[in-house]
Amino acid sequence: MEDEKTLAPGERFVPPAVSPTKPPVVQAPQAPAPTYAPSNLPGIPTPAQQQWGVVISIIIIVLMIIIGAFYAWGQRIAQNQVPAALGQ
Repeated sequence: MEDEKTLAPGERFVPPAVSPTKPPVVQAPQAPAPTYAPSNLPGIPTPAQQQWGVVISIIIIVLMIIIGAFYAWGQRIAQNQVPAALGQ
């Protein structure tokens, strides 16, 4: 630390000039952070997967309506049946 000099008040530091025989040090550019397209994010389905989801949902809803209709129809038939002994 004996080689250090202090600047006098009002004096400005001037960096040393670059040597023409020694090339300047150039740092490699940093790799950019990975960017994700909306279709590549984890947990977000692609349009094809979304279409299959819609189709499967419609099929499930239609099946539930059909099962409910058969259940209601069976209940109505059970109420309308008269035992054979009471009918004579």
